[in-house]
Amino acid sequence: MSLLQKPDPRRLELISGAFYLGLISLSIQVSYARLAVGFAGGNEVYLSLFFFFWLFFTSTGAFFIKKVNPSRLFLILAFLTPVSALVFFLSPRIAGIIPGQLIPPFIYTITIIITLLPICLINGGLFSSIASNIKGSGRSGRTYWGEAFGALIGGVITTIYYVSGGRDYSFLIFIAFVCLIAFIRTKASIKAIVFIACIMLLVFGAGDPLENLLLKIRFRPYIFLKSVSGRLVRYDSIKTKRITSLYSGGIKIADFPDEITGQELFYWPYLVKPDMSNIALVRAESHMVDRFIPSHIKRLYIYPERSWRELIKPEYLPSDDNCQVNDPVVFFRETRDRFDAIILNLGPLLSLYDYRLETRRFFGFCKDKLTGDGVLSVSVSAYDGLWCDDLKQRLVSIYNILKDNFINVYFIPGQKITFICGDNIDIALTSEELINRYNTLQIDSPYFNPALIRSRTNPFKTNQVQAQLNQPVRITGPLSIGYGLSYYFSQFGFKYNLKRIINLPVLTIITVIILFLILMSSGFHGKKFLQLLNIFYFGVTSFILEIIVLFYTQLLGGYLYIALGIILGLFMIGMALGAFLGTHYNKHPVLPKNKYNGSLVACVLFVLLSGLLLLTPGREWILLMIVTMAGFAGGLGFTSSSKPFDTKPGLPYAVDLGGAMIGTLAGLAILISALPFRSVFYIICLLGVVLFATNRWARK
Repeated sequence: MSLLQKPDPRRLELISGAFYLGLISLSIQVSYARLAVGFAGGNEVYLSLFFFFWLFFTSTGAFFIKKVNPSRLFLILAFLTPVSALVFFLSPRIAGIIPGQLIPPFIYTITIIITLLPICLINGGLFSSIASNIKGSGRSGRTYWGEAFGALIGGVITTIYYVSGGRDYSFLIFIAFVCLIAFIRTKASIKAIVFIACIMLLVFGAGDPLENLLLKIRFRPYIFLKSVSGRLVRYDSIKTKRITSLYSGGIKIADFPDEITGQELFYWPYLVKPDMSNIALVRAESHMVDRFIPSHIKRLYIYPERSWRELIKPEYLPSDDNCQVNDPVVFFRETRDRFDAIILNLGPLLSLYDYRLETRRFFGFCKDKLTGDGVLSVSVSAYDGLWCDDLKQRLVSIYNILKDNFINVYFIPGQKITFICGDNIDIALTSEELINRYNTLQIDSPYFNPALIRSRTNPFKTNQVQAQLNQPVRITGPLSIGYGLSYYFSQFGFKYNLKRIINLPVLTIITVIILFLILMSSGFHGKKFLQLLNIFYFGVTSFILEIIVLFYTQLLGGYLYIALGIILGLFMIGMALGAFLGTHYNKHPVLPKNKYNGSLVACVLFVLLSGLLLLTPGREWILLMIVTMAGFAGGLGFTSSSKPFDTKPGLPYAVDLGGAMIGTLAGLAILISALPFRSVFYIICLLGVVLFATNRWARK
């Protein structure tokens, strides 16, 4: 009769350390990503740069910090987690950026480097230190497995917290206490008591007063009123004189009141269809237009979420009967109501969240909800005169989509170009016709008057606009909004040229440099180099798939920064399952025995997943399946290929993160139109086939 071996307490402690590392690392990553993007106004370019620096500094820490007591590193992380986040709130003030001014890229980059460098070095060092202390083979794989499982739990916690409207600084304080739990060596019951106390601090928002204080400092000399968590990370309301302004991160998205803008938003479609009786308004909220709408017209204001209502004075808000708190895309997809007019107000194109409201999909939903002679009015930020190429591409793209959906598409030039669309418009949009109808309706406005109508519709302006709208533009991929971001970055005094920095030649050079470093790290040993090359490919491909899923989530649902934790968590649980299978592959009695088989399976999976993304998935559940399987393939491939490096567990981890860095830049290049969407995945498929064949050959 054999006796079961007693569990090694040291080994169990290290396994729990890997679990804590995953939970803490992903939670910090989600909260810091939200703060970083909120600091910059919800821009996915900045999100991509955040991931790049996170991966770069983490891989550096994994490579250089080795065999340090993990408890000490957890203690340092407990201190750094809330302290480093202060930089996001204070750096604009230190840099002299006034509230409402856009954050320049170099200020953002400096802020990210200062904030992430210490956090990520400790994070990477924790992985190497925990793995170095594990006995036996497969150190990196087993640490990877524990980290991935902890990350799943962290993803679930962050998603539940942010869906409930939680705020960032309270969550960072909670994570700091979790770091302390990982640090202390005591009974599990005491750790459980400390954890329950952490949950209580989180529920009661222990960090909210400090976050409000930091926002007061950030928005001086204006008066900070209130802040709430939302789809675009955070909404802040600020008061200056008689105006209340609503900010999303660093960008102003509305003033209360704002009647000048509201008059043109409503009166143009009203002149075209004066018999309207039921209208819906998106981003044309009641503080803009309500007092201009005749009382007999039923109006429905569509707010993105209820948190807006918490920040705005009641006199600027419609009644609950006239308000729909729902995502506009979801509302027009699911509602059974029909409207005589839908009025859509589009601002600058800064992110995929904005882009959602100018896609063929959304305009199709709007048309389906119009009555037979209903009109869609789309107002877009522009300017009189000749447009720059980037603005022209945006306006021409919108114009062409509208022409594909409607028989009649007219436009009104101005600081906002207004497209009036319908299938049965019975009026020519000339100065004479519009002024006659203006007089018939007895509109009384000192701003919107016959002189303004003549100015907006004079033949010179309309011919100039028509000539520009008729010009061909380059069709970009489904996730490419480079023309909108170009116009955004041009406001910083330089022409938007991220394409000169992030493009195919530059990515090729960086990849060659990394491959050379990998070759040197392998000691020019052929089979070891192949294993590191496998890990590099898996890192590149898995993160490209992950970041593309993140972009698609924002495009389809608009809730990326709420669901970020669960998406990253699913990616990590896929990694956990893949890492577990890769670690125990050769121990399975049924599977064919070969140390390269896991890499072969991973190559096949990445080729299949890339092909699936080429089909442009339109359902969120498909995206969640893709990101989970991408994690599974990455975890399986990593653990299958990292076994020869048990004496240097930080090396394969650093190579994996180095590949993920290239994946981040590739995703960013797709976003800014520097790389064609389809070409990237064709290359991934081709490289996957080549690596599959190479690994098959290496078995012989």
